[in-house]
Amino acid sequence: MVEITPQKLKISAVLPTWRWPLWVSVILLFLSVGGFISLKVYLAEIQKNIINIGNEIKMEAAKVSVDDETAIGGLNDSLNTFKDLVKNHAYFSDIFNLIGSLAHSRVVFTKVDIDREKNLIQLKGVAQNYTSLAKQMVAFRENKDIKGLDVKGISFSTSGLDFELQMTVDPQLFVKK
Repeated sequence: MVEITPQKLKISAVLPTWRWPLWVSVILLFLSVGGFISLKVYLAEIQKNIINIGNEIKMEAAKVSVDDETAIGGLNDSLNTFKDLVKNHAYFSDIFNLIGSLAHSRVVFTKVDIDREKNLIQLKGVAQNYTSLAKQMVAFRENKDIKGLDVKGISFSTSGLDFELQMTVDPQLFVKK
């Protein structure tokens, strides 16, 4: 005997092999469109924030009085002037270090005059004898930073041999390193 009863319908979830690239393409299309829309919304939000910040800056700038603006301009000019002064400042510490390192043990310097524009140093001092003064002069002449050395005067005193030297030095001694 033949039965006429309906059988359960089997639905298969297996896609044919030629359709899977189609489904991947559709999914990628939806993801791309969704990403594009979200980036557009994010860009609009950023632009809105930029406009708000610009408006806040304008409001705060409007609150600044003319006197404050003038005072800030004057302060800026003063700072620029100070910067130029510091930039062109002459440093004498290297010169004193040089003189101290070259000083002979039997020579005492009593006066130092420095002329920055002419790169001159005048030293007055007292040496115990001619030999000490000669050794001091040799030490100065052999130094590469001292370009010239002139004796301006030598005289006898109760404390020893008074002398005056004039040195021409390298201008780089006045520049901070």
